[in-house]
Amino acid sequence: MIRKGRLRVDFYDRNQERLESRTLEAGDVILLASGGHGFEALEACEMIEVKQGPYLGDEDKILFPEDPA
Repeated sequence: MIRKGRLRVDFYDRNQERLESRTLEAGDVILLASGGHGFEALEACEMIEVKQGPYLGDEDKILFPEDPA
């Protein structure tokens, strides 16, 4: 949930291919159910992220190679 600011979210499929990008603003909410995602703050942001299950830090992530786009 975006509380303040603007944020770009990039959506990826399970093969790490970018599907699309969307700009989110204050009041917007997204649900990430499968595949991957990345965020880029377009201006100072406040957001709330809720994760199901335990947070395992870096063990919880798969980092994609840098996207040149």
